[in-house]
Amino acid sequence: MKVGVTKMYREIADLIGLRDYKIVNPYKEKCNCDFLIISKGYKEIVKKLNPNAEIFEVRSATFKDLIETLEELKRLNIGDEKKINNSIESLKNKEREIKKLSKNLNAKVNPKTEFVKRVVKDLDLEISNDGISIIPDYLFDGKKMENIIILKTHNYNLGLVERIEDRYLQIINKLRDFYERTH
Repeated sequence: MKVGVTKMYREIADLIGLRDYKIVNPYKEKCNCDFLIISKGYKEIVKKLNPNAEIFEVRSATFKDLIETLEELKRLNIGDEKKINNSIESLKNKEREIKKLSKNLNAKVNPKTEFVKRVVKDLDLEISNDGISIIPDYLFDGKKMENIIILKTHNYNLGLVERIEDRYLQIINKLRDFYERTH
């Protein structure tokens, strides 16, 4: 089976122990692969260019998303089961360590998108309409806003797992900074 992985998800191949794959751009070209690992939300576009390929959409906003993605790939017999189990355990450990950092944050937050809401929920933060607004950077219009945290969402210099970790740490650190400045 020929497996194609998008550049953004190259790390998935490592996490599942996939040895035989190629980096592809199925969003813009035919890839001649049997199985494509792509970003969630692009299945229709990719299917038009690659009608014979099985398409697997990755969710990776949170550790939970990525763990579920790895579990599903294991169920589909894509990758090495032992490597996937080890990667899942490693991700769960990393998630636990980061969540420890948010335990003492008695902050109310108001996530402005579903994406941010999933990250905030995974950190077990209280969601409230009168909480500190958190918006993704792609919604920031450049105007100075008070009581808002801007979450940098697409830090392409980081690997997949590092991007997830970075989102969590940004929220934790910016909430701490916010409360140090205002209390």
